[in-house]
Amino acid sequence: MAQVKQNSDVRRLVGKLMLLVLPFVLWPLIEAIVLPMDFFTFRVWETISVNSVRLLSGPFYPNMHMRMEEEGELAPRTPYAEKRQVEWYTDAYGYRNRHTRAEVLLIGDSNITGAKLSQDETLAEVLEKQLGKEVYSFAPATVNRFLGTKRFEENPPEVVVVSSIERRIPELPPVGATGIGNKLRDRTGAIIYASKVLTWLAVTADRISKLALYHRTLANIERRFGRKAYIQYQDEFFMEGEHANRTFSNEEISQMADVLAGYKQALAERGITFVFMPIPNKENIYHQLLPSGRKPDFLPRLTAELEGRGVHVVSLQEAFEQLYHHEKKKLYPADDGHWNEVAVEAAASLLARHLQHKENQTENNTQHLVKQLD
Repeated sequence: MAQVKQNSDVRRLVGKLMLLVLPFVLWPLIEAIVLPMDFFTFRVWETISVNSVRLLSGPFYPNMHMRMEEEGELAPRTPYAEKRQVEWYTDAYGYRNRHTRAEVLLIGDSNITGAKLSQDETLAEVLEKQLGKEVYSFAPATVNRFLGTKRFEENPPEVVVVSSIERRIPELPPVGATGIGNKLRDRTGAIIYASKVLTWLAVTADRISKLALYHRTLANIERRFGRKAYIQYQDEFFMEGEHANRTFSNEEISQMADVLAGYKQALAERGITFVFMPIPNKENIYHQLLPSGRKPDFLPRLTAELEGRGVHVVSLQEAFEQLYHHEKKKLYPADDGHWNEVAVEAAASLLARHLQHKENQTENNTQHLVKQLD
């Protein structure tokens, strides 16, 4: 009898423990299967970005179309947040495009993806209209991811533009870094995307792994008790503050130039033209708002080094300074470190002009060669 009673007590204890654990097991499933994707998020980025299922080849869920009122990443759900309605499309590979064709391909970070920009304001779409060629946004991604992607081996673009926000340039990986991993992810992604069932399972599993309510609650608690640090000067929020405008040594500049020259060589071996377009930090253009007021010299020095090595560079520094300091135009949202639609329009114009000039030079050289042969 005592043994029977003990077994009964154990079963009751296990049952109570299961009831206690059940909500924590069921809730992520409810988040992923029942609730809207954006129920607990403040940007499309967090809503559809791949979290843990790294078998998917793209950074976002494929074949998505979303509209959402977003807030900047530096002060979301605070009195400082600037709300903005945006629209997103992702293609069959999980990149932010309406199509998959690429005469000109953009590789870069979240600025190239278009954080806090609507689809028609992204650099790819603005440049496509100005250039009259099909432009593809391969971002966020690296040159190594591009080199490990089979579809670009079969149908290479004419031009690859690598763009990076200023603060991320020192972190750009050299050619060959994590190359095998990129190829594996490209292959597994192709297998998953070929099946609607596998795609749904992978996306659902990834949504479950996000634990959106948990992370939103944690963020709210941190803000409520002042644990979220803001870098704010004169109603503008910054990603790094004074640290962003630090001075780099000549050796550091040379090492970064080595990496970018390596990109040019690797792409030239595939018959692809390489262009580098660095994007100035918000701290760079708005340097007068920072306590030191010091203007950084990093981008001009890096540009000079690259041009000395024959690397094509589209510099945005002077144009951005003219727009902000003389024409009084804002180039970044107050609550975000990414560029806005005014900055994108200016960058697209400069980039289009550069590419058209290079194209005209090539045509003139070809015509001259033909005449010589005749």
